[in-house]
Amino acid sequence: MDASLVMRDRETDSWWSIMTSDSIGGKMEGVDLVELPYGEKSTWKDWVARYPDTRVLSVGGVEHIENNPYDNYFSSDETFRDLKITDHRLEPKEAIFTFWVGDQPWAVPHVAYEGGRLFEVEGLAGQQLLLYRSPGASLFESTKAYLIAADKAADADAAELLARAEASGSDGLKTVTGFDTFWYNWIAVNESSKLLQ
Repeated sequence: MDASLVMRDRETDSWWSIMTSDSIGGKMEGVDLVELPYGEKSTWKDWVARYPDTRVLSVGGVEHIENNPYDNYFSSDETFRDLKITDHRLEPKEAIFTFWVGDQPWAVPHVAYEGGRLFEVEGLAGQQLLLYRSPGASLFESTKAYLIAADKAADADAAELLARAEASGSDGLKTVTGFDTFWYNWIAVNESSKLLQ
């Protein structure tokens, strides 16, 4: 599917696209992909600092490769397989957080919410979207995304809301499923995507 990940389910011989969140072929075609409520991306350095007893799965005794084939990809402006896009609201390799509200795809550039920000989003009546990335965060840090009742968000700072929620375990925030990717990956498949900036 252009330059985005498609996973194969050997049990049903179905093909699953993370960009459309459903099966695009096979026995399960058209069935929605069930997303986990939260997954965390992290650098090894940050992860092991928090969880020093972590064990690493090795493949044939190899835990790390010296020459990562993705280094050039992440450090250049080139898209995967030189994929061209026609929607230039953002630069092709602009890092974004993506999510769905009903059938509507949405994208938000990372730079729009560094340090935390609340957004009003069409279709989320009575709720606001709280997005957070640490200032200066690497591409490999996951975006934290939550829904919060608009009345709880009134006159509150996004970083303060996040801190309260993490300290109390909820404080009325509901985790939003979505993921971080590049603009060109997302818009090549989700041409009707709306953009928050």
